[in-house]
Amino acid sequence: MKNLIGIPARLDNFYQRQREVDLVDRSLSNGNNIQIAAPRRVGKTSILCYLLDNSVSGRHYVYIDTESVTESYQFYKKMLEAIVRSPVISKTVKLAAGLKDKSGRFFNKIKSISILNNSVEFNNDMAPRDYHAEFYHFLLAYAEAEETPLVLLIDEFPQTIQNIGNTDPATAVVFLQQNREIRLDPVVSQKVRFVYTGSIGLNQTVAALNATATINDLASLEVKPLTEEEALDLFHLLLRQEQRTADNSGNAAFKEMVRWFIPFHIQLVVQEALLISQPGTVITRQKIVSAIKEVLSLKHKNHFAHYHTRLKMHFKNGAFLYAEEFLKQLATRKRLDKTAAAALATTCRVTDYRLVIENLIYDGYIEFDDDSQNYLFNSPILMRWWELHIC
Repeated sequence: MKNLIGIPARLDNFYQRQREVDLVDRSLSNGNNIQIAAPRRVGKTSILCYLLDNSVSGRHYVYIDTESVTESYQFYKKMLEAIVRSPVISKTVKLAAGLKDKSGRFFNKIKSISILNNSVEFNNDMAPRDYHAEFYHFLLAYAEAEETPLVLLIDEFPQTIQNIGNTDPATAVVFLQQNREIRLDPVVSQKVRFVYTGSIGLNQTVAALNATATINDLASLEVKPLTEEEALDLFHLLLRQEQRTADNSGNAAFKEMVRWFIPFHIQLVVQEALLISQPGTVITRQKIVSAIKEVLSLKHKNHFAHYHTRLKMHFKNGAFLYAEEFLKQLATRKRLDKTAAAALATTCRVTDYRLVIENLIYDGYIEFDDDSQNYLFNSPILMRWWELHIC
């Protein structure tokens, strides 16, 4: 297992997340379309890639990242192209036969696809097309011709919605309605499933458009950070690959100073621990302290600065000022109660501050501790980075 930083872990580099894989698998088996709800860097994309790489339960999986899409026609074109160019789809015999002789009632409506040597090919010419209609008719044709379920793994879908709605929010609502109609089509729904995820919240993105009815058919599955036991296992596994071990003091410091066990933070800590040690070294508390000090240095600015820049993208005007000040005070004071949160909203002249807090919780910045009735940073590492570089 390689210690890969910031990119999806695949094949031997994927730390087995059987709990999450089984959760998605069961939900798909029950006939659901899914939104995977989880904060950034928790490993959502790696889980999608595991489904893809292992053809879990014998389904056909196609992964599509739609973050760069800015118009709805681009989304449907990119989806159709990714499906057709997928190795498992391009060689499907029944689909190719139906397209070749136009035997299916939907095949003659698909102009973007051709047959070459009995394989399905995407025809990427410049002729104007209704890609929404072509995508829909292709899924109808697939559902009629194929027996194996098709699962579309769509990453960064909430960002796509934001991009499409930037100039005219109404276009994003229409886009969401079109997607819902396709998902619920009585023919398509027999063989095609949709799994959506992204680094911003789908619920919050759609709620901002007053369009929650367009996703009320989706089953929402939560992907949580690793358990303490899993985190220690991954920590030791990555160290062992480089001929290091950790003693009890190192383990205790790791648990205390990382606490929010997302793979990304574990990988960063291990990377720095390796840089300050030699093969055969025992990683002690002091080495964990030194490693985390390096994680928080400016050389890792690219790994953490996005947490602040995302606030500017996600919140506008007073909402941004409230979110920024809330996190500054939380980083300095370590905890804030509901009274302090409300008082800060008055100072910032923000009335919908609860929605801001809800977004910060979903996006993995903070949590609300029921025992102490206080807001806390999820991650001690992120809290210290905020205190050092933002406050």
